[in-house]
Amino acid sequence: MKGYAVNSFSNLDPEGWFDYWHCHIDWEGKGDKRPENRESAIVLGYEVLKMAEEFKSKISGPVQSWWFIHEQSYDDAVYLHSPNENGSPYPFDFEGVIWGKNDNVALSSVVDTNQFKIGTMVNEHGTTYVVAPNA
Repeated sequence: MKGYAVNSFSNLDPEGWFDYWHCHIDWEGKGDKRPENRESAIVLGYEVLKMAEEFKSKISGPVQSWWFIHEQSYDDAVYLHSPNENGSPYPFDFEGVIWGKNDNVALSSVVDTNQFKIGTMVNEHGTTYVVAPNA
């Protein structure tokens, strides 16, 4: 799982734009098979979010990053989004997210809330947790 994520970021062009570009953390859904796998997928998701933050430091224009953690592990993804030629709205507005609401113990134990905020929303995936930079 980690190799896929690292590879995804190494292939990005920091001079380009991002239209809800995303990297699935657990494409094969291993985290859904056993609780310890789910915890590992959450730890990896946080590492990938930090990779996104590092990548953003190479970009001269505005870009957002966030991580969606869904009920099904295979849906979890880290996103990059910027003004883009496709005309997708920027910035992403996080409509429906209740920031500061988080009952996910595994997520709480991993995320540094000095750097990132955690929120919750309900959508077509069920309960979705959102992690985004505080700034």
